[in-house]
Amino acid sequence: MTQKIDSFADILAPTTPEEFFQDIRYQKPLHVQGAADKFASVMSWEALTALINQTTIWSAATLQLVQDGRKLEPPEYCVPGANRDGAPVMVPDIEKVRGWLRQGASMVCNDIDQLSPGMKAAAGALERALGCKVQANLYCSWKAHQGFGSHYDTHEVFAIHVAGEKTWKIYGKHFEDPISHPYFKTFGHEFHEKHKGAISQTVSMKPGDLLYIPRGWYHDALATSEATIHVAFGATGPIGLDLFPMLFERAVKDPLFRTNLPAGATLADHLGQLGDRLAAYVREDEMAAQTDAFMKGFRYSRGFITVPDDALARTFRRNEGGIKLVRHKGAWVLTDGKQGVPIPPGLDKPIAWALDRPAFEESDLAAAFPALKPPARAKLLQDLTNMGVLQAA
Repeated sequence: MTQKIDSFADILAPTTPEEFFQDIRYQKPLHVQGAADKFASVMSWEALTALINQTTIWSAATLQLVQDGRKLEPPEYCVPGANRDGAPVMVPDIEKVRGWLRQGASMVCNDIDQLSPGMKAAAGALERALGCKVQANLYCSWKAHQGFGSHYDTHEVFAIHVAGEKTWKIYGKHFEDPISHPYFKTFGHEFHEKHKGAISQTVSMKPGDLLYIPRGWYHDALATSEATIHVAFGATGPIGLDLFPMLFERAVKDPLFRTNLPAGATLADHLGQLGDRLAAYVREDEMAAQTDAFMKGFRYSRGFITVPDDALARTFRRNEGGIKLVRHKGAWVLTDGKQGVPIPPGLDKPIAWALDRPAFEESDLAAAFPALKPPARAKLLQDLTNMGVLQAA
């Protein structure tokens, strides 16, 4: 039975999350060997074939070809077409793509972390554990053909190996925490060759293996078997620069920042006042709370729906919050003992029924109260969920 990847512990095993956060993260690369089918639920040749043949989801931006270090230009493997919204784009031509693959070109499938349940599960597990936004690219390459030269990434890399074998060379770290900014994209091949340093680690990646590389560490990879797949999950966390939009909105309310800048000898003093004021902002409780909320929400939305189950069998669980339905001044009220919410006439019995059960399905409520029409039933369940009385399971 194929192992499901539902948690960060599943991805790291046998290394534990505790070991990773204490001894590895940000500090050094990590190679974890795993069973050959460890990541089979995330990606496989069959899954990749199914994805790339959904031709309308790809464009020159999301499906790219790289041959021996050169990224092919869109006209070399694409034709004019339209995306699913009807907008004109360059779309991959299957026959041209096939021809380039036969010549050894590597295929790169960008932003695939939302395209299958297995990919979404792995990306979501990483996001929950790391407090980061996670995006995934897939790399399909062939023996003795190197797609990319030595480079560093501006995010943490969690590379899972799915098929074939590939040798990775890891060098040193030049930049301290590079970010996705044009400044870090201006350096060419000669710069990278000069600054990558000596090889610090050589890793042979096989199916089921994981390789973690902190941002800024130089690396390259070469397929050593006929056909290989690896998926690189890139994790980008919140940084100090993310405070600037919040500081701007805070400064808009301050007359000091709306005052014209003075010319001449007083400019330096004025700039000092602005700096002091910014320093005061970042120490405000409100700014700390806003930053904390920003960090907790720093992830992509990864909703998941199963049909027809989610449409036909919605399960609700009663929250243990001590909320009761009571009669007050001739009307029914939901109360937690401190405050109450009036109940519309006729809904007291369905609500009492729901509160009397630890869990139930919407179909059970419909059977118990057939006179409660579907729109009213759906609204009642949504209202009770919004109030925290129920929780959708």
